Amino acid sequence: MPRLPAFEPHKQINHSPHVVILGAGSSRAAFPDGDANRRRLPLLVDLPDCLDLRTALSSAGFPPDANFESIYDELATSGRCPALKADIQSKVRSYFESLVLPEAPTLYDYLLLALRENDLIATFNWDPFLAQAFMRNRGVSKLPNVVFLHGNVETAVCIKDGVKGFRGNECEKCGQPLEPTTLLYPVRNKDYSTDPFIANEWSVLKHFLNEAYMATIFGYSAPTTDAAAVDLMVKTWGDNPTFELGQVSIVDIKPEAELEKTWKPFFCRSHYGIHEKLWTTWILRHPRRSGEALAMATLQNAPWPDNPFPQFKSLPELHTWIAPLVSEENEGRFSGEPCPKPQNAIQPEPPKPSTAIDWVLDWLKTMCKASEPIPPLCVEVVLKDGTRYYLHSIVACEDETRTFCARIWDLRAFDATEIEELKQKLNQVRERRDLAQAEALHPKLDWANLHLHYDDIAYCVEWHDRIWPDHKESKTVS
Repeated sequence: MPRLPAFEPHKQINHSPHVVILGAGSSRAAFPDGDANRRRLPLLVDLPDCLDLRTALSSAGFPPDANFESIYDELATSGRCPALKADIQSKVRSYFESLVLPEAPTLYDYLLLALRENDLIATFNWDPFLAQAFMRNRGVSKLPNVVFLHGNVETAVCIKDGVKGFRGNECEKCGQPLEPTTLLYPVRNKDYSTDPFIANEWSVLKHFLNEAYMATIFGYSAPTTDAAAVDLMVKTWGDNPTFELGQVSIVDIKPEAELEKTWKPFFCRSHYGIHEKLWTTWILRHPRRSGEALAMATLQNAPWPDNPFPQFKSLPELHTWIAPLVSEENEGRFSGEPCPKPQNAIQPEPPKPSTAIDWVLDWLKTMCKASEPIPPLCVEVVLKDGTRYYLHSIVACEDETRTFCARIWDLRAFDATEIEELKQKLNQVRERRDLAQAEALHPKLDWANLHLHYDDIAYCVEWHDRIWPDHKESKTVS
């Protein structure tokens, strides 16, 4: 049975979780220059070269172009070359344990501080960066829950007492050193149930996905070796009673069509967005308030202004900026007001001007700036399904969701004679502002709002008219 999220309108607080799923691409995006010592963060495809394994792999009979996933899957399933398999595991753990988080704020610091204790970050990554970022920010605010679906070099556990912590910690119950967690390697038939730590991490993810209002998938490619994991996540999210109202964001640099095909089972109708960077998502445009911002916009029809995270040079500056948000959380009521603009934030480089023009989308976007309507019968918008509409104006366009709100002239009630009458009346119009009162032109003339995705539009037809465009208006496209 569908249900609303756990939203309290009088407090403007949404208790339904935001679940973030991280893949290897997220760490690569967060640390493009490597760790504090500029040691690069390898993807699976990079491991043979990064860990100096090429000679050993060649000696074991693997071709030079074989990818790491297929190599390890062969070693694990066949029992072949156990010494090589053990060497790979040792080198992987040693390399990832040696990585050090840079001192300056990283994307993982922003991500952790952008979520609250009712949210969850689930990562497939072995690297220590998310755990290290968690440790250095946990005294500032209540951070989201974090689970490591394939284990992690920085996490440790006491299985006997069910205590989870970090490398070098002791169990808070028995006092014994915590044991390193198992690293789950890329094999086709992964076992998510035998290892108690891994099984618990997946249980936590399933619980949060079943309760979530928003899901963000960042840099996770859903490889074939993770097919069972992807199926589990898709089913759990699909069974969520709030699924039909929830919002999914995909953050990846792959082509949109490819991402839409991969994650289509995760989507409900058009309730999704695709982004190249995390900075343009709900999380960093509304830090610590993403669920509330979505609920206010879609359930309350009272959208909040964006409150994007500035980028800072130091963690104390970042912590100071979020202090008003944390204060509201302690008081138990959210205002939706943006934080004060800091003076010490890093100013992003202005985007380079583009010389390319999209003569459909860019031209339509300029219509948002027009203060007066377009005459009937002068501009046709043609959709990919062949339907055609006469454009009245563009009310709004949103690059984030790739949607238009277009106003169209409604001529459905007109017969051929009345169309001629309308044309004769239009010949008497001298200024476009005279078009504002549609009924003055013809008693049957009306308009309607048409909501479109950018991809719905095939082309536009601009018919010549002496008052379109006005000679005072610029014809340039911005």
